[in-house]
Amino acid sequence: MTKDIHKNEFDFGTKIKLEIFREYLKAWLPTFTKARKIYWRDIYVYDFFSGEGKDSEGNSGSPLIIIEELLSHHEAIESNKLNLTIVLNEKVKRKFNILKEVIDSNKPKEAPYKVELHQRAFKEFFNDQYSRIKSDHCPRLIFLDQYGIKEITKDIFSMLVSLKRTDFIFFISSSFVRRFYEQEEFKNYITLTKSDFDQSRPVHSHRVVFEYYKSLLGKEYHLAPFSIKKGSNIYGLIFGSNHSLGLEKFLNIAWRINPHSGDANFNIDEEGYLTTGQWSLFPTENLPKKLNVFERDLKARILSRELSSDSDVYKYSLDQGFLPRHANVVLKELIINQQIEEIRTTSSNIHRLEPPQKIVIYE
Repeated sequence: MTKDIHKNEFDFGTKIKLEIFREYLKAWLPTFTKARKIYWRDIYVYDFFSGEGKDSEGNSGSPLIIIEELLSHHEAIESNKLNLTIVLNEKVKRKFNILKEVIDSNKPKEAPYKVELHQRAFKEFFNDQYSRIKSDHCPRLIFLDQYGIKEITKDIFSMLVSLKRTDFIFFISSSFVRRFYEQEEFKNYITLTKSDFDQSRPVHSHRVVFEYYKSLLGKEYHLAPFSIKKGSNIYGLIFGSNHSLGLEKFLNIAWRINPHSGDANFNIDEEGYLTTGQWSLFPTENLPKKLNVFERDLKARILSRELSSDSDVYKYSLDQGFLPRHANVVLKELIINQQIEEIRTTSSNIHRLEPPQKIVIYE
C-alpha cells in the first residue's frame, strides 16, 4: 500500500522536492507574466498528483505553493490581461475533498486566475489533456509527483517531451527500480538490466534511471536529474524543457542546494573530504569528482575542435548538468595557458550570444 505523506509532517526529502518545485516556479513565472513584451496570453500550471494541499502540520504542498507564488504576480496578470489557469488533479476522493477545502480557504477571493479541480485517474486525465494541448504553443509548467514508478511510462514521457513551450518536473522512486527491475511487472514501466546498475553504488540509482529516460529522447531536448536521499532509499526528480534557458534555471537551483555536485541533496559521489573534512595536498583531489571529470572532458572537446564556439561550450555544459561559470573556469585556463585565443566569457544571457564567438586554437 502506498504511504500517505500527508498524514504526517513532510519529511526532509519531501521538503527538498517541494523547495525545488517552488524555486523553479518562482523562476519560471516572470518569464511569461512580467516580460517586457507579452507573447502569450494563456498560461497553465499543472499538478497531476495534488494530494491534500498540505501536510498534518500545515506545511504547504504543491497546490498551496502555486497559490503562494502567484501572489506577487496578481498585478502583472491583471495589467497584462493574462489568462492563467491552475489545473489540479487528485484521484482519491477523501484527499480530493480535503484539497478542495484547502484551495477554497487559501485562494484569494479576487485572485486573477482560475483553478480547475479534477478527480481523475492520472493516465486517463493526462491523455485527455494531451489531446487538447498537443498542438498549441501556450506556456505550461507540469508537476508530476507520482507515488512509486508506474505512472511516467515510456509513452507518457514521449508525450511530455513532445509538448511545445512546456517544462516539467517529475518524481520517481529510483531505489524501487534498482531493487525490482527484474520483475516482469516492472518491465512494463522501465526497461533496465543488472548491467545498468553498479551494485556497489546504490546511491547512483537515480542517475541510472535518468540515463534511461535520456536514452528515450529522439531529438534535441534538455533534461536534468536531482537525487534525493530519504533514509536508505534514493528517490529523485527529472526536469525537462524544450529550451536551454529552462535547463539553466533548474540547474541554478540545484547547484544552490548542493554546490559540490549540483544533482543531489547528499554527498552522492562519496567525496572523502566532505565526509572527513580532510583535504588533500593535491588541489585536483580536492575538486569534486564530477566537476574534475567535466573540466577534463570539456577541455578535450574544445582542443579537438568538437566545440568550436562559446555558444557550443555553454550549451554542451548545460546539457552535462553544469552552469556557464563552470565552463568559464576551463575557458580562462585555456586562455591563460595560451592554448586558445582570448574570448569574452559570460555567466548570463548565454542564450542570446549572437553571433557566437569562434574559439581559435593556437597551433
